[in-house]
Amino acid sequence: MGGVISSAADLAENQWIKKFTGLQPVSDNDPFWNQLFSYNYSVDEANPETVREFEQAAEDALQALMYNTQTTGNFGALIRVFLRRALELNASEVCDNKIFLWQMANALIIIRYVCRSLTQRLSESGFLNAFNSKEFPSNSKVEHPAEDLSDENPVRQFYDVLLSTITMLPVNEHTTPVHMESVRCVLVIFGRQLYSENISNTHSFFLYLQGKGQQAAADLTKALLTNYLMYSSSLPSSRKLEPESIVISLATSMWSMLQTATGYGSLNEEGDGTQMAPSTLGSISCLLLLTLTCHPNTHDGQNYVKESLAAFQNAQEISACASDSFCFTVDYSVLYDRLCATVRQQPPMLLLYVLLHRNSGFRNYILSRINLENLVVPVMMVLNSGPGAAGSTSHHLYLSLIVLLILSEDDFFCKVVHETMVTRTEWFNAERPLGEISLGGLITLVVAKTIQTNTIKTRDRYLHTNCLAALANMSSSFKELSPNVCQKLIGLLEIMTKRHAKLIEHMRASAEVEMSEMQNSNYHQDITALEEGIRTVLEMCNSCLSNNLRNNPNLIYTILYKRELFETFHNHPMFQDLIWNISAVINHFAARVQPVANGSVTEVLDVISKAAIQWPTDRLKKFPDLKFKYVEDENTVEFFVPYVWRLVIAEAGIYWDPQTIKLVGN
Repeated sequence: MGGVISSAADLAENQWIKKFTGLQPVSDNDPFWNQLFSYNYSVDEANPETVREFEQAAEDALQALMYNTQTTGNFGALIRVFLRRALELNASEVCDNKIFLWQMANALIIIRYVCRSLTQRLSESGFLNAFNSKEFPSNSKVEHPAEDLSDENPVRQFYDVLLSTITMLPVNEHTTPVHMESVRCVLVIFGRQLYSENISNTHSFFLYLQGKGQQAAADLTKALLTNYLMYSSSLPSSRKLEPESIVISLATSMWSMLQTATGYGSLNEEGDGTQMAPSTLGSISCLLLLTLTCHPNTHDGQNYVKESLAAFQNAQEISACASDSFCFTVDYSVLYDRLCATVRQQPPMLLLYVLLHRNSGFRNYILSRINLENLVVPVMMVLNSGPGAAGSTSHHLYLSLIVLLILSEDDFFCKVVHETMVTRTEWFNAERPLGEISLGGLITLVVAKTIQTNTIKTRDRYLHTNCLAALANMSSSFKELSPNVCQKLIGLLEIMTKRHAKLIEHMRASAEVEMSEMQNSNYHQDITALEEGIRTVLEMCNSCLSNNLRNNPNLIYTILYKRELFETFHNHPMFQDLIWNISAVINHFAARVQPVANGSVTEVLDVISKAAIQWPTDRLKKFPDLKFKYVEDENTVEFFVPYVWRLVIAEAGIYWDPQTIKLVGN
């Protein structure tokens, strides 16, 4: 008892696996099940080759089970044994029955492997029928209406056990593996989605959860969110026990083997956003929460998990939850700190987006923080790294940008970021450190750099538009912008202007040789995007000068230095209305600095600062405030569902054969 299956060879030669998958029926009362559950069925997740070999060996065993259980009924017996033992889970936790809990975790691992094989090979109705009794259905992929999940149905009973385990079983060092595998089983069952190119909203577990009602969904949402907050580090060390009996000694050694074999051991909990850490209860709970949240609504337009994430309130405040049985509370400060620590990782970034977009209470809490830099700086680090960086994707980049755009919709945020100073900015430019800079200035640098890179290389219209929108929202609050920031902002305008002129020249030259309709369309799209960008930057300059001219001498200095750039806009019909204010500023301050034109930068800035105080700002034309708002597309399912599944595949510690996956591509 207590062996470790740590390789493909161990699995292939294990006599209990052979019996379970073989031709001999095993009664659900046979002592055999104790033997089967007394092995560890996982390998080191950090070694891809070992995992691949182990999974292939498991596949051979699963193929045998799929064929032989049609006559032996051994899978049905396994489910009956598990359901019977599940009745003792809570009592075993209270009694600290380590061996029983350890065996239950192993039973769930076996069921997880079988369920993964079933979802890959069978229709939805076929999968449900596989739980019922002795025989599996045929391997038909033809879909039939799923059976009614009545209370007596083994599938319903199994789903009930998974749900009650996640929501009701206390989490400690001995129950954590049971929780881990319960969450993984739900993910594997949901994994049916991977084998179809079309996204369905009729998944059996999701419909079961919806059928349980809002309270069940709220309880599950709270449990998964709590796991993310509280259990994202390694398991606590086993207590040192005196070997009063052979049972205690055996349980302790089994626990040590389980930690080693299943990857529940130590890890760097925070990570640096560039390297995947081993799965923890917190990390896979976050993945399941996102999977449920992003799942398409049912036909009645509801998703109770999504609604629960939008409705929970702060446990530290007197709230209306007492009058709403479906509402629950979470300590906002703990959630905020956890997001700050992990947002450079992809699942927490997606969770942050969902909360900002849907939970107004938590969004307002974030916007009221005096330590906003703890959250905003990591988000900017993701945006600055770009999609080619290790541990980052274009989805990750987009989400970081949308998070910034949502935050920038708030006037207080736009104001406070320019009053918050940050010093640790080596990640932006290690060769030329910025030193101390305002958080608003740092945001402007990162976003302007992103637009510049996009203008020259990727030309992503979505990225371009949303970056400009976030900066535009902040522009009326630009305050005490540093020379670096002003140079970057006006430099961006210069790059877009040069790029615009070059494209116009190319289009004229190509017209002479009768370019194709597609080429012509591409030129028009790029030119239009650049013109929109140039106009937005000019609007930003207007907004800043109209609202904060006296607090931005460095911007005035940079505009004067680049005055020739602005002269090119006078005759362009798209920009004529925006150049009047800037020309007025240039004319006024150019005259004032003329006597010290050959002086130092400090002398010129001093003259500009004094002249700004003396010049009435009401001489500048007022334009409507620049306010852009993030609006989620109607059909976000096509974006979020495949993305969530990519994260699950990469980080849940579950293997799916890439050759069989259709939803996300290889």
